[in-house]
Amino acid sequence: MKHFYLFFFFLALLSSCSTEPVEGDEKDPDPDSSLDACFQLSDTVLAIGQDLEITSCSEGAVSYLYDFGNGDTSSEENPQTEFDTGGEYTITLTVTNDEEETDVYTKQVTVLDAESFYIYPVIPDGFSAIPLELGVHPISGKIYYIENLQDEEGTGGTKFYYKELDESYTLSSNYLADKPHESNSAFVNFYPSGNMNFIFARTLVSLYGTQEVTYMSDWGFVNAINSAAKHHYGALRDGSNWYYFGSTEDGGIYKASIETRNSSGDAFDVSLNSFGAADAMIGDMVVMGSGYVAFGAVFSKNETDPRLTDYKPLLIFFDESLNVTSHVIYNESELDTKLTSANDLNGAYHLEKLSNGNLALYANGEIIVTDNNGSLLYREYFDGTSNNQALIALEQGFIISTDGFIKKYDNNGALVTDLAYAGKYMPEIIDWDNDLFFVAGYEEDGKVKLLYGACDEDLNLIPIDFGESAE
Repeated sequence: MKHFYLFFFFLALLSSCSTEPVEGDEKDPDPDSSLDACFQLSDTVLAIGQDLEITSCSEGAVSYLYDFGNGDTSSEENPQTEFDTGGEYTITLTVTNDEEETDVYTKQVTVLDAESFYIYPVIPDGFSAIPLELGVHPISGKIYYIENLQDEEGTGGTKFYYKELDESYTLSSNYLADKPHESNSAFVNFYPSGNMNFIFARTLVSLYGTQEVTYMSDWGFVNAINSAAKHHYGALRDGSNWYYFGSTEDGGIYKASIETRNSSGDAFDVSLNSFGAADAMIGDMVVMGSGYVAFGAVFSKNETDPRLTDYKPLLIFFDESLNVTSHVIYNESELDTKLTSANDLNGAYHLEKLSNGNLALYANGEIIVTDNNGSLLYREYFDGTSNNQALIALEQGFIISTDGFIKKYDNNGALVTDLAYAGKYMPEIIDWDNDLFFVAGYEEDGKVKLLYGACDEDLNLIPIDFGESAE
């Protein structure tokens, strides 16, 4: 069990950090020597993976040798380093002058374990908890997430919960529904009336459907609807209406669908599109210019195993009336042999417009960067990564999560930096008070537990305090 009081200890340590150089330990120079070893540090307390800048203030030196205390060395005058393990490290500088005389100077730094920066909410013994969506309530402004809680040892089954954090970061919980079949995809739409419409994937190896559960703002139950003919992955607001995007069966084939609903949640129109003889779906959709762009896939749904074949990522461009103007199918994808059932379509799909006009597409462990017409610029597949991962756009690039890492890229898909972390499931990253906040699932003793974390845009971890967490 992790203890929340540790936060205050580490916060006190971090308060000693500064972006300005930190003076080293004082020493008495030899009055008979013109050689003096000296350096300053950008921080004396830092996180794993955080850059440490070292600036020499030595006098009379012609060569430098730094020993960082972790097995790494440098002969640069002003080196930069980082540490991948927590602990206390002594940095030693040995300088040499023209007369081959030497002088030594040391300074200690504290590297905090990444675990110190996270908060671990209480998960009941014998249960696994997987986060399926993270967001900010549009009316209350509170952080919420949808949790899939599974009884791994008893007969409690699997249930969905709505978790919310109040102003003091105390966690509250509301039951939503029992898990229908397989489900690794969920989202909520908040209507002006205060009603909350929750959508869950509802699939078997061959079945591809959805479940909707609607509650009032006081958690009074409104209704529940199951469908074996359509599935929604998300909703995009357009004025007073919403576009629910996903896939709908029509004439024996699943077509990429956009269902238009009014401000009360009543559907009054649906747009269906197919691309060749393949089935198709939309996983995410954004406004682009005077129209829209959607990210999904084409695939073949079969009556026998493998129930799903020939999966290819799909980008669709629409005009303002939801007419398809163009589309791109990415045949370069490695996912055609990775996804073999409708259950594999349960997961997070992300599409982001980047600040230079490019598009970032991420689903099923594959990141794709295109120009604004959909032409491929970069593609990478992270083998072994779950289909429950995050993507968020920044001013100068974007960030994704993978199994065990958070990675930052520039707008063209070049890796800038990454951060190792213990998580395997992270559906969303949100911008919260100018920091990046996430809820992730990690594995412990065969179960999936949760952690809350935050970092800046350079992937430096930030300590958070979430007070008392509720079960």
